[in-house]
Amino acid sequence: MVSQSGIMAIFAALVCAAATTAGAAAAPRWISGGSAQPDSPAPVLLKEFVLDAKPAKAVFTVAVAGWCEVRVNGEKVGRDVLSPVTCQPDKRTSSLDFDVTGILKSGTNTLEVLLGNGWQNTFTIDAWGFVNAPWIGAPKICGEFVCDGRTLFVTDGGWLAYDSPIVFNALRNGEWYDARMEGLRANERHASVERYGTGGLVSPEDAVPCREFETLEPKSSVKMTYGPDIHVYDFGSNIAGWCEIEVEGEAGAKVKLDYDEKINSRNSLLGEFKKHLERNGEKRPIQHDEYILAGRPGGEKWHPRFTYHGFRYVQVDIRGEARLKSIKARFVHSAFDRAGSLETSDRTFAALQSATERSYLSNFTGIPTDCPHREKNGWTGDAQIAMETGLWNFDAKDSYVHFLRMMLDAQRPNGALPCILPCTPKFGFAWGSGPAWDAVLFEIPWQIYRFYGDDAPAREAYGAMKRYLEYMSAQAGEDGLCEYGLGDWCNWYKDNPGTPVRLTDSAYVYQFNRRLAFWADRFGEKDFAAKCTAEAERIRAAFNKAFYKGDGLYGEGRLTELAAPLYFKGLCADGEEEKVAKRLAGAVRAKNHCAHFGILGAKWAPRVLAEYGYADDAFKMFVQPKMPGWAHWLESGHGTLHEAWDDVSSLNHIMFGDLSAWAYEYAAGIVPLEPGFRKIAFIPHVLEGVDSFIATHKTPSGVIRAGWRRVDGKIEFICETPKDVEVSDEKTRSLAMSW
Repeated sequence: MVSQSGIMAIFAALVCAAATTAGAAAAPRWISGGSAQPDSPAPVLLKEFVLDAKPAKAVFTVAVAGWCEVRVNGEKVGRDVLSPVTCQPDKRTSSLDFDVTGILKSGTNTLEVLLGNGWQNTFTIDAWGFVNAPWIGAPKICGEFVCDGRTLFVTDGGWLAYDSPIVFNALRNGEWYDARMEGLRANERHASVERYGTGGLVSPEDAVPCREFETLEPKSSVKMTYGPDIHVYDFGSNIAGWCEIEVEGEAGAKVKLDYDEKINSRNSLLGEFKKHLERNGEKRPIQHDEYILAGRPGGEKWHPRFTYHGFRYVQVDIRGEARLKSIKARFVHSAFDRAGSLETSDRTFAALQSATERSYLSNFTGIPTDCPHREKNGWTGDAQIAMETGLWNFDAKDSYVHFLRMMLDAQRPNGALPCILPCTPKFGFAWGSGPAWDAVLFEIPWQIYRFYGDDAPAREAYGAMKRYLEYMSAQAGEDGLCEYGLGDWCNWYKDNPGTPVRLTDSAYVYQFNRRLAFWADRFGEKDFAAKCTAEAERIRAAFNKAFYKGDGLYGEGRLTELAAPLYFKGLCADGEEEKVAKRLAGAVRAKNHCAHFGILGAKWAPRVLAEYGYADDAFKMFVQPKMPGWAHWLESGHGTLHEAWDDVSSLNHIMFGDLSAWAYEYAAGIVPLEPGFRKIAFIPHVLEGVDSFIATHKTPSGVIRAGWRRVDGKIEFICETPKDVEVSDEKTRSLAMSW
């Protein structure tokens, strides 16, 4: 945690940044390098200081607008990368604690902060308007250095600055590094520049940091014919991160790296992402790094610091006299602890589970994103759809709370929510949100309460939930039904038009009212809870009047239309649940268990099928090999889930990833009945043609292990729980915490 004195000092700098009174002189100031030009070299901010003796405790507390790397006496502090995780930059900035005790020495010490643009200075052109974001500007810091409880110095105009060898860095474009500048520019020091604050709050970093993890060696390489020394390397799997190269050659030789997840029949990079940005006017390459050699004997190693890429393939283009000694891919993502694992005899589903985990981590590099290459945007729909899968497998609680706070900071006074975070005036509110995406405001507090028994996020978001429902009430028709946003996004195109947005939106708003009623009752607002319950019933009546045609048929009988009234508890017409479920199962079979829906139906339909006795049909949807379907994606060899059933778009998306949560809850049968898994039911589904399905999950009370396996022609059930977890005799999911 950041020290109280550190928080107070940083806060003083925010409110008194321009003050010149003697009383404010000791407050830290926001400082940056000498140039505010967006494509300037990454600056290094430098402070030299003298210690009479090594301190018992020394902490550098610093708020960072941008990304940073801190070095003391030439040694990097900590393992985190791409740090700090972005907030909504015009509303909030994170502060970091760097414990530097073990690196200091008696005598002269040097503290350096290398700054990258990150989300703070998104100066390159894209489709989402970040170039015109209200917060855009040079990266900067504000902080204090405390030794043994005493502030030794703060950030101010007395710090020095110089240009680093990172001559260009941009979030989506890449990083360019000129190793010839190492050591040279450090001698060209000049005064740092005091700047105004960010205008928002400063709060301690609350998200899980990013780090380097898995290292991938190339599976193969191909020498291209369109250049003297160009090779394309295949790392065999789609990841987020960067390449580390080791090269040897003459000073001034250049190595250019272009990253992509697709190649054409000639083994050339497809370049779809580059074309995407070029259509918006950006001429600088996207997913592109450059390294200019210093010419050191024996070789030199390098990887970028202030960008990351989504890729399987990397094209290396060497210009000048140099040779590549090695290249490795580094998987970079949030450093989550493991929370669960699945074991199954079914190889196809096991491969899908692995692909889901890889897609999830590739799309959690600080914040939950849609893809790690083309956009890197924090799409709220993707986040809410994949949250349960995330929490079953990883301890991602803190990062979801961080994302929730970004949402709270971005919410407009009228209650409207953006579809991406961070959001910009151009892209966020005008298109793409709507209830299916805005559900993240309700989903994060509910799932954290469900998995951890913690209602603090709900208390923090309670007012925002109220404002949002007031906003949606104003957008809805007289009957309470509404229609706004993307709906069942990326549905199988041959089913166009897909499920009406009015149906999916209204189902979500019904759920929002029920959840807000729950929280209002819990927080002592009984009258407001009754009001929300009544509104949910009003929407339910209108929903069934508009969409139910009798005999189990909703709408035109599309899979998502049939799944919605059963997925949202209590929404279905009274007594018609079994009819609707039977019709859904029949429709799935009629389509040969192919996935004729988009991202909403992909979550709802398998859950509904399992809940009403058709688990085998749900499982067949996951493992059948034809398009549209999940298992079809495995043929690509990327080891990740895709954005579209027909593979025409991104090959590393998480929004179809609820199959993993389905396996924990339905195949293995772990059903939480009380918050934090204090009480569970064990309701496994033994699947036809499968020999075993076993799940483990770490709860606040300890590890649960549950599932089943076939042994000598019999079914052996497994349910092991900590002593503090009660296992109910309940054999239906009627009490489950799963609205």
